Amino acid sequence: MRRFVILAGVLAAGGLVAALGRAADEPKAVTMAEVKFDALDKAVADQKKKVVLVDFWATWCGPCVKGFPHFVATHKKYSGKGLVCVSVSLDPKGKEDKYDKDAVLKFLKDKEAAFPNFVLLGFRDDEDKVTKRFGLDGGIPFKALFGKDGKRVWTSEEKELTDEELDKLIETELAK
Repeated sequence: MRRFVILAGVLAAGGLVAALGRAADEPKAVTMAEVKFDALDKAVADQKKKVVLVDFWATWCGPCVKGFPHFVATHKKYSGKGLVCVSVSLDPKGKEDKYDKDAVLKFLKDKEAAFPNFVLLGFRDDEDKVTKRFGLDGGIPFKALFGKDGKRVWTSEEKELTDEELDKLIETELAK
């Protein structure tokens, strides 16, 4: 009987290890969270000793939609090396922050955006804070890169980069 219990425990542990192995191989779930500025700021600031690339976009923005696959590819290429990609949807409009939640989530799932995805609420009230923190002072698409020290090192508004130039900048920041 004791051998049976030990054998059952070993088999159960083996099954658990196999299940954990399968779970690690499976893609991460795509999720999104509605946040105000302070929560977004904290989410970026909490990425200690990581390089963070933030993409502000919206489903109604053609250039944003066109460029998003490269953002996802950048995440896949560099996330294992210390890059954290954060997407911020500016879909909500008006004081009521109305937007199509299902459309935003579907877009993120279709693009396999398995990294932190936020929908920024209250942008009209917090626009000055967003500008000061991220450098967004105009239209979208807009990206900002933060170094391992948490300081902003680049924005797409300051200097437009090709995908290859952005990759080189990310690699430079990761090497620091």
